[in-house]
Amino acid sequence: MQSGPSVPATPPVSGAAMVSPLDGLASLLVRVEAEVLVALGAAPGLPGELGRLLSGTVPALPVFAEALSVGAAVLAVYLLVRHLLRHRRQRAGAARSAFAGIVTLAAFDLLALLAAAVTGRLLLVRWLGIAPGTQGFPSELTIGLIRWLMLLTLLLVLFQPRIRRLRLSAVDDAGARKAVRHFAAIFAVGHLHVVLLNAAQRAGLGLPSLRLLSWLVALGMAVAALRLLRDLKRHDLPRATRLLASGIVLVLLAFWVWGWVELDFNLYRGAVGMIVILLLAVALDRALGISIRDSRSPAAMRRLFVVRVVVDALALALMVRIVIQFWWRDVFGGFGPQQWLGFTHRLTFASFVLVLAVALSAAIHAWTEAKLTPGENGPEPQLREDRLARLSTVLPLVRFMAIALIGVAFSLVALSTLGIDTTPLLAGASIVGLAISFGSQTLVKDIVSGIFYMLDDVFRLGETIEAGGRTGQLEQINLRSVRLRDEAGRVHTIPLGDLGAVTNHSRRLMRVTAKVPFATPPGQAAATRFRRNAVAALRSEPMIHAAIVGEIAATRTEAQDTGGGAIVFSFNMVAGAAERARALVQRRIEETLAEARMTGAPGAVDVAVADLPGAPPAAPPPATPEPTP
Repeated sequence: MQSGPSVPATPPVSGAAMVSPLDGLASLLVRVEAEVLVALGAAPGLPGELGRLLSGTVPALPVFAEALSVGAAVLAVYLLVRHLLRHRRQRAGAARSAFAGIVTLAAFDLLALLAAAVTGRLLLVRWLGIAPGTQGFPSELTIGLIRWLMLLTLLLVLFQPRIRRLRLSAVDDAGARKAVRHFAAIFAVGHLHVVLLNAAQRAGLGLPSLRLLSWLVALGMAVAALRLLRDLKRHDLPRATRLLASGIVLVLLAFWVWGWVELDFNLYRGAVGMIVILLLAVALDRALGISIRDSRSPAAMRRLFVVRVVVDALALALMVRIVIQFWWRDVFGGFGPQQWLGFTHRLTFASFVLVLAVALSAAIHAWTEAKLTPGENGPEPQLREDRLARLSTVLPLVRFMAIALIGVAFSLVALSTLGIDTTPLLAGASIVGLAISFGSQTLVKDIVSGIFYMLDDVFRLGETIEAGGRTGQLEQINLRSVRLRDEAGRVHTIPLGDLGAVTNHSRRLMRVTAKVPFATPPGQAAATRFRRNAVAALRSEPMIHAAIVGEIAATRTEAQDTGGGAIVFSFNMVAGAAERARALVQRRIEETLAEARMTGAPGAVDVAVADLPGAPPAAPPPATPEPTP
């Protein structure tokens, strides 16, 4: 992925000079054919030109020696820093978090690369006296070497030959080592041939000969890369990855050939920039995916999910900017210098707005998932179940509406920033909305009815309700309908606007009676104090207090021949919580009884749950179908 050689560029094609696509393609093919024939015509005289060129380089041998010395020093510093950091790299590879380990290893590789770049810059400026930006063989060789080290660093991050757990590509150990060696050699040939071509051009080598040499080297590199991808098939490289990489190789080869035809490598440079950003985004995405897979903490998984979405959004924004800058501006002449200066600021702000919208949407999604995930700590399990049931009913609808609102609002802001008039869009949306409102009054009725059902907490997921002439367990709540499953296992989808009166069988009242028998009658003062404390203890439980309807009656039965009477606590509770609260009611009364130290030899607390007198029988839950053998 070397940059193009320094050749005079042709001006971009203006919009007025563009013709139909078929005519343009035919003209392109004719031009490529003509340039290829010209380059092939220079082949017979190429050995003689190269011989004269080499014979004329004898006076420049000291310059070559200085350039090679600088390159050797840069490479030595890079290898030395990597060697000094080897123990830290081993500790980073054993980190518990895969993402932290990958980021730490990448930071160490970048530190070695930075040391090599600083060394090359100091040697060029201080030792050779070459000013920054000056073209020449030493500076071009050093820059090419540093670019090659950047690609080598990216290969090491992607393949991780020594740390399989942090490897971002799906190949085995032998395949990872082979990929790093061969791709590094291919990239080295590419960068070296660009440096040598620039030197040959300055020495007077003709343009047809330059084209022919560059095309031959590029073709050899492409063949070597395709053969390597074919060989990696035996090392478990996925088929989709091989096809994508092969397509990238062919596209780069085509853009390189086109760059020599047009003498303008902006198209190629834009493609290289997109591929590098794509590889970095894939590396980060893969690293976050490995960390999410290895993480056992739901909170950490949600945070990594948000980071992963933001990274992907940033990569997409950078790729769009590269397409606009290198292709639309430089190749097709879509912007002038002054136009691009103003547009680039607007494009940056619009990209920031859209990335922020994606981040907010991901954060909302992660927050709703956190609320819908039951935690180990917190209130009693029964109270957590009730809370989770209500959140499961409301939060998905809230999430959908919030993400939709963020998407529409931030998109309008981004379009307005780019200079696009959003007034027609708003007017068109208003007209479309008005037409939809007239044509889909039933849909609007269903959505509005659903909103009020949710606000009034009429039903929750898992409850048994009777509505719309159907009875069943509520399985799903959509934007405009609910889904019930009856006793026979059949599913009924009922629009929210057709529910009408809803009977919630899961919230019917049941009578809870707690009886504390005594062998002998207790004292009046002690019994009164016990009743008051027991009622307060029951009210202090959030789950019991939330499910109680009415007051708690505490009565005392008179002594009988077989005993000293009893103290009875009775109250009404919602059916869904009554059975779950039986053990809790018994435990709270027993604790209060133990603290009261009452006389009269109290017996075991008996808690009974029954339907209210005169209440109709409850609807049975839907039957679970037997598995088919």
